[in-house]
Amino acid sequence: MRTTCSDGFLLGLESLMRRSGQGRHLAATVLECEGRPDLAEIRRIAEAMGTRHPILHARNSRGGDWIARWRTDEAKPAPVPVQCWRLTGVEGEGEEISSLEEWIGGQLNGDGIDIHAPGPNLVFHVVATSPASWTFVLVWSHSLLDAVGMMKFLQQLAALSTAGALPDPDHEEDVATPAVPELYRLAHPMIEEMRRFPSWKIRSLHRRGSKPGTSRFYLGKFDEEATAVVRAKMAQTAGGLLLFPYFAVCASRAVQAVIAARHPEERIAILLTLPVQRQSDPAKRPLFRNHMIPYTVLLEPDELGELKGAARGLYRKYADFMRRKLPGSMHALMQMMERCPSRFYNVPAFLYMRGEICSLFHSHTGEFVPGVERIFGSRIVNGYHVPSVSSPPGIGIFFSEHQGLLTLTISWKDGCMSPLELDLMKQTLSEDLGVPVP
Repeated sequence: MRTTCSDGFLLGLESLMRRSGQGRHLAATVLECEGRPDLAEIRRIAEAMGTRHPILHARNSRGGDWIARWRTDEAKPAPVPVQCWRLTGVEGEGEEISSLEEWIGGQLNGDGIDIHAPGPNLVFHVVATSPASWTFVLVWSHSLLDAVGMMKFLQQLAALSTAGALPDPDHEEDVATPAVPELYRLAHPMIEEMRRFPSWKIRSLHRRGSKPGTSRFYLGKFDEEATAVVRAKMAQTAGGLLLFPYFAVCASRAVQAVIAARHPEERIAILLTLPVQRQSDPAKRPLFRNHMIPYTVLLEPDELGELKGAARGLYRKYADFMRRKLPGSMHALMQMMERCPSRFYNVPAFLYMRGEICSLFHSHTGEFVPGVERIFGSRIVNGYHVPSVSSPPGIGIFFSEHQGLLTLTISWKDGCMSPLELDLMKQTLSEDLGVPVP
């Protein structure tokens, strides 16, 4: 199965992380559930999903045409691995762990998932957290899935555990890539757009000359009252439907505050990278493989000075980006790059941007698993993603919401942000969101 051109970008990040000792490009999806886990049902569904989707055990490699592919022809049917854990003092199967968040961090920094070797690209973890609660953690390679694909995957799990049947599998045919001269013509508008970026000295939290450490993350879980306050401020600031620009600007201003504290003599611009789905209809998006187009926008210091103006300004820039059909142009640019070996994929960007990719990664995944309230017979109390990030940029700020509960995830690489800088980031986010970050 051929990868998409956006997978080429993520394979480039995977190569960067491996070569610089940053581990693998993994993510964790966390569902906090009521009751006790039905391990027999979880294992039954793990076997059904693993057999149905050989890509979950396939390796990724390049052939003679240098296009990366998932070698599903080599993969043998096998269940998705299920591992059991329990918090200290809680009865249940599996090894005892003292802290769920520290354990998740260990999974993100582990080497059990290797997309370049046969074996699991996704693992189910069942953690008993109390006599009346448990947590379902899926650890997965970002080269295999994006957040939209993971939502569809969870919907399949829920369907299989309730109705006992799955929808028909996705069938996506490989589309021929235009010749390079035609790709360059299509990509030229985006190339011209990107020429503006180095006009500012773009910075991120990546510290040049120091080796990035392990993946770290912080979770801020807002209760219903705090979430309602955030939504009210968002409606007053950017309009109730403009989730994308509001949270993106909050994230940008938080990172800008930290960089400005490091370089008080500079006026700090933010180069923000956001995901834009190539398929507008979520129902038609594929389950596996990443189908986003990076939307990279330069936010100058004056544009970030005031929250309301910044949110509306970012929305106008996004509308202009879509009006000028730049997603298609960016897609063509990525198609030009997809044959580039992964270790060299980011070299042009690094040379052009003086060693940076962007200032931060950000996404707002919206409602977490819409339409799904229960999984394996248990009610889902909360759900969120914990992605790992590369350095550069060294930082990612992500939001999601489940049944009126907003969750903030800050991910970074050790050595890219000090405890005092994390406090400054949380303080800036608290001011913009209108409630203290938990």
